Amino acid sequence: MDLTLLQGGEESAEKVKAKASLPPARGHFSACCTPTLLQPAPCSGPHTEAMEPVCLVEPVPSSGALRVNPAALGLLRGLTRPLHVLAVFGPRGTGKSFLMDRLAGQGEGFPCSPGIWVWCLPHPTQPDQALVLLDTEGFPEQEGDNTKLSQLFLLNVLLSSVLVYNTRSEGDPQRQLDRLTYVRDLPRVVQVLDECSWENSFLLSSVLPNFVWCLRDVAPDPCLDEVLKATGHELDSALSSPQDLEDSPSSCVQRLFPCRKLFRFCSPRADGGHGEPPSPADQLHPTFQEQMGRFKDYVLSQNPKTVVGNRVVDGAFLADFLERVVDLLSRDKPVLLSELCNDLQQEGDDYSVGYPMDPTGGAPPRRAAASVAQPSVPEPKRERVVPLQASRPAPPVLAQAAPGTAQPGAMEEPLCLIENWSGGELQLNQRALDLLQSFRQPVVVVAIAGLYRTGKSYLLNRLAGKDRGGFSLGATVQSHTKGIWMWCLPHPHRAGHTLVLLDTEGLGDVEKGDTKNDAWIFALAVLLSGTLVYNSLGTIDQCALEQLHYVTELTERIKVKAAGEGGQQEGEDSAEFVRFFPAFVWAVRDFTLQLKLDGREITEDEYLENALKRREGQPEKLDLPKKYLRQYFPSRKCFVFDRPAPRHDLPRLDELPEAALSPEFLEQAQRFCSHVHQHAGTKTLPGGHVVTGTLLGTLAVTYVDAIRSGAVPCMESAVLALAQIENSAAVGEAVAVYEEQLARRAALPTESVQELLELHAQCEQEALRAFMARAFKDEEQQYQWQLKDKLDSKRSELCHRNELASSDRCTAVLMELSQELEERVCEGSYSVPGGYQRLLDDQQEMVEKYQLVPGKGIMAAEVLQQFLKSKEMVAQAVLQTDQSLTDRQREIEEERTRAEAAEREAQLCQEMQTRTEQLLKDQERSHEEHVRQLTAKMEEDRRQLLAEQQRALALKLQEQERLLREGFRGEVAQLEQQMQNLRREMSRPQRSRCVVC
Repeated sequence: MDLTLLQGGEESAEKVKAKASLPPARGHFSACCTPTLLQPAPCSGPHTEAMEPVCLVEPVPSSGALRVNPAALGLLRGLTRPLHVLAVFGPRGTGKSFLMDRLAGQGEGFPCSPGIWVWCLPHPTQPDQALVLLDTEGFPEQEGDNTKLSQLFLLNVLLSSVLVYNTRSEGDPQRQLDRLTYVRDLPRVVQVLDECSWENSFLLSSVLPNFVWCLRDVAPDPCLDEVLKATGHELDSALSSPQDLEDSPSSCVQRLFPCRKLFRFCSPRADGGHGEPPSPADQLHPTFQEQMGRFKDYVLSQNPKTVVGNRVVDGAFLADFLERVVDLLSRDKPVLLSELCNDLQQEGDDYSVGYPMDPTGGAPPRRAAASVAQPSVPEPKRERVVPLQASRPAPPVLAQAAPGTAQPGAMEEPLCLIENWSGGELQLNQRALDLLQSFRQPVVVVAIAGLYRTGKSYLLNRLAGKDRGGFSLGATVQSHTKGIWMWCLPHPHRAGHTLVLLDTEGLGDVEKGDTKNDAWIFALAVLLSGTLVYNSLGTIDQCALEQLHYVTELTERIKVKAAGEGGQQEGEDSAEFVRFFPAFVWAVRDFTLQLKLDGREITEDEYLENALKRREGQPEKLDLPKKYLRQYFPSRKCFVFDRPAPRHDLPRLDELPEAALSPEFLEQAQRFCSHVHQHAGTKTLPGGHVVTGTLLGTLAVTYVDAIRSGAVPCMESAVLALAQIENSAAVGEAVAVYEEQLARRAALPTESVQELLELHAQCEQEALRAFMARAFKDEEQQYQWQLKDKLDSKRSELCHRNELASSDRCTAVLMELSQELEERVCEGSYSVPGGYQRLLDDQQEMVEKYQLVPGKGIMAAEVLQQFLKSKEMVAQAVLQTDQSLTDRQREIEEERTRAEAAEREAQLCQEMQTRTEQLLKDQERSHEEHVRQLTAKMEEDRRQLLAEQQRALALKLQEQERLLREGFRGEVAQLEQQMQNLRREMSRPQRSRCVVC
């Protein structure tokens, strides 16, 4: 059992039951049970109440299967704010509950009981979030039936934003980490995408929570403590030895969890003894209190819980998510996260997940409408998601687009996109990411990099058209910008495009002392931008080139192809950079020389090329920046700027009035901005697919997660992951377009099947266009197959709906028209001589009226036939009792009635045959439409690829000419081989692909 803060003993069963709000027969959940609520804590916001822990998930005693407590789900659904979910897991008797009680700030709380218990509290430092603590029963020393515990571990992983693994220090600490054998089941049971064609672990690492190992009751080790402090408590730096077994728990943790931390704790007892102290907090060991403070600061500062797509969730989503996962585990089904989250998003109207977060703080549209419809309900209004520290800058306000324009709203001020925390840890700002992903237009991304205190931010402000405000400018010798800041604006010259400006942290800040972090910032600027501006002061001399040594490290920071079979060698990999890297612009500030060479005037571009000219006999170390800059960035441009003013001694450049700036500087700045605005291309992926803000945000997540996990960002892997996520979204969007078009056009029932199929064809065509516009790299048409299946199902559903609408309409008409005839039958009006003929006449009159009623639809004949068949017994009875008819006349009437019924049946069979033939023709039409749009997309993709390859070939030819002039014959031969490979690739015939076989 876990140790608690009680006086050395366990809680009574009655108290446990009361806390769980369960009926007297413990273990049987009741939807009507209500937990005891405490008064809101002093730090509570208006939307979060403190409560005692309740049982959330419990094993069924008879079977061991897991079940969820409906009362606990009800409590979760009441949490409308973003959730910060902290879960603890570990062996028995290691003090997990004590640790969670300390996080809750309570003397006692979690009981020692089976299953998972939940405690919902106001977040102590983030007033816009709710803190959800999950305490799980400990696993035993000896392995037994691990199914239940493995499932409990999986639930902890999937529900939490921070997962704490809690153990005591007993012998080798490495052994304690390797006791977490349940982690091996993660890749088998949990998948991000169905039928993923490559390593699932890579995708999992982008969605799993932060992993924190709490090692308790350890002996002091000043050396290890210093290492942990210096590395920001990184777990990997404290492992005793590398793990060469790929399936070992240590290796699984390193491979799957993107962020891994280690916190060491001495004994909490003031006397240094083991076991949890029953004493007040002020009697805890001082060192333990200090260690606990560092641990709390870290776990409480992390971002709230997110799901696939980096969307923040609230309690309603988490409750439904938990129910679905427990159901899948009980049926031994894999958990497909992308599919599960998409289904929940489509089904739930009140979830914040799935909606682009409104930067102005508004609720999602449907929730806002619901709030208006129910003003008397005291349910609090959902607040906007603000996952950052309260002390950080307020969210930006979006400027509204001018009426009639196609441009979206713009950010009035920049926002930090990638934060660079102390210790060099990079982390995405969820608020900025949500904002970026809300821009569905193509993006033109311009990033600026360079040494700190060289005026990068000022140059970007000029690009944004701002003389004042914008990116913050520092006024001291310290680097001012931290991380990467983002500013999204309508593009000044391209309607329907968004200009994304990225201001990066200054490189080479002596106070940081870690050049590795600078290299990652530079690599991210290269990966995310379509145009990279490098800003420097003075001249392009050897010193300036040496300061650009980050270019020489790009092969260590970026991979084009994934490793493994078919992967490229390093030389081949770096040769591909030219196809995927941004255009390079070198901005030389405070340039005081004359642009002359050998007595003749030269252009700025010629000045750059002369500075990059490689010379025989130059030491290789000095030659490397030139070599790699030319190799990786063959598309180069240079701009030189005079000093902004004769006296450049003001603390901030933006404090200089416009009149104080020199005309030369203003003209040079204008030329620079005009060039970037007109020539900076739309950000594209390999193959030419245009990047939107949504895609750029997902790319940023993928690259940052790779860096945080210790891996090298790989373009191919990122694009594959992006393609699968985006193609799944493209299928969903296409189906939504179909349904929207159908709702706008459809008026059921239709008069003919052909009319209905034409309606379906129009909606299908629009859906296919939407899919083709968004999908990319669907090499085997896997997602187009999915879309075709869904649209075929929609057609069948539409036909069924049309038949039902027609049948209901026809039945209602017949019921109204036959009412008088039915009354006469009941009154016996036809039970007289000659009554049979009168019945036939009345029935024929009713049929004629029925035929004249419009809008009956395709089931008119079939419903009429069924109606007349249902009246045959009545007619037969009237016929037999009509005394005016002879036996022979009765036989003739019976034969005539049978002949008419047979004729109607034949007509119905012919009509059904015609419908079947029309459906078959529509299937052929659908196939042809899919092939037509696929062929058009393939041709467009091929055209874009050829344009990309031709551009790369032209740039390589230019570089070859330069190398020939400079005498580097060996590198010319290498370059020639690369160009031959590229030409072969360009001449290779396109592989035939067919969506339907």
